[in-house]
Amino acid sequence: MIKIFDNKIPYNSMQHIYSFCCKSNYNLGWSDRSFEKWSPNIHSNWTKDDVKNSGLFDYILKLDEKLKIDVDKNFNKCIVNLSKSGDYYFTHTHPNLKVILYYVNLEWPEGSAGETIFYDKNSINAVEVCNFVPGRFVVFDGEQPHTIRAQSTYGPDYRFTISYFVNKE
Repeated sequence: MIKIFDNKIPYNSMQHIYSFCCKSNYNLGWSDRSFEKWSPNIHSNWTKDDVKNSGLFDYILKLDEKLKIDVDKNFNKCIVNLSKSGDYYFTHTHPNLKVILYYVNLEWPEGSAGETIFYDKNSINAVEVCNFVPGRFVVFDGEQPHTIRAQSTYGPDYRFTISYFVNKE
């Protein structure tokens, strides 16, 4: 089940989170993928302290009340993804994890793409598409196959998302 939460963070806090993402240290690629043929994923690994210092953790805790997930005790990892127009993304899963995805950008013009696409269990047919909306949280079971559609050249140069991973209880 995919749950969407909009308008949970005031704009001044969104600005702080965005700025924190912009100042993060980023890495290229994943250890399980070669990036000789494909453009490498650009991401930053955050600790729980990073999530707290960004200001996002307090809002994730408020979601905890609705989701009944202990987001503090069951923290697994947190990744900030930075995508660019023309990047390629593989359909993938996150076994044994719940994902709290946050769309970081402060503005996202209509027609910029950047959606998160969810597939059936065989990764063949799209079953849901979640539009990229600034400040939106998308919560889902990590075993649901998904990918992102890179933003169009019309859109912002960078698309930031924060994926906060929680171990399933």
